[in-house]
Amino acid sequence: MPVTSCNKAARAGMTTVGRVAALAAVLAMGVVLPAAAQQQPPPAAQPLPSTVAGASETLPAAVVGIIDYQKILRDSKAAGSIRDQVEVRRKAYQEEISKQEQELREQDQALVKQRTVLSPEAFGTKRREFEQEVAEVQKNVQERRRQLDEVTAVALNDVREAIIEVVSQLAEEKGFNLVVPSSTVLVFSPRIDITQDVLQLLDQLLPDVKVADALPAEPAQQQPQQ
Repeated sequence: MPVTSCNKAARAGMTTVGRVAALAAVLAMGVVLPAAAQQQPPPAAQPLPSTVAGASETLPAAVVGIIDYQKILRDSKAAGSIRDQVEVRRKAYQEEISKQEQELREQDQALVKQRTVLSPEAFGTKRREFEQEVAEVQKNVQERRRQLDEVTAVALNDVREAIIEVVSQLAEEKGFNLVVPSSTVLVFSPRIDITQDVLQLLDQLLPDVKVADALPAEPAQQQPQQ
């Protein structure tokens, strides 16, 4: 009977620590965040200043430019700098979590060995304390992943805003009054593709983006006075 109890306790401990390992594996995939963000749709269309006209004026003929938005977001120096920073941070987080996971495994093994010498009450107390520690580590893994997601999204938004600025500038220079992503077009002439021009100007305007350590805390809401 004691052997059966030990086996159950061991399986419970392995399951508990396994949850931490599973979450750590999710954190390990954080490097794909920027790449996944590349699949998001381009920013909402922005009106060019020169195309804003009164309602009574005749609409101009469309002069269309094309950009490969995903290529820009993938190949620009700014996006590359974000990926590099996220990868470094992800590896540091993963190393920290791996150490905590190993410590939990060792604690679990030690607790199982104490099962035969501790009273049920004492063993139950130690088991609850151990599970609380596991829960804290799980919470830490989830929080790290959430923070990494948030700061990466903010950094990529800086790139998107710079893309809009560069595309607007080039549209004015080249006489385009409409610029659309190539993913929405079946056939187009390479002569209206301004992707490389956008990449060149974007790299000059925004060669890198600093990924914040964390987002600023929101100010606490003041309670209305009675």
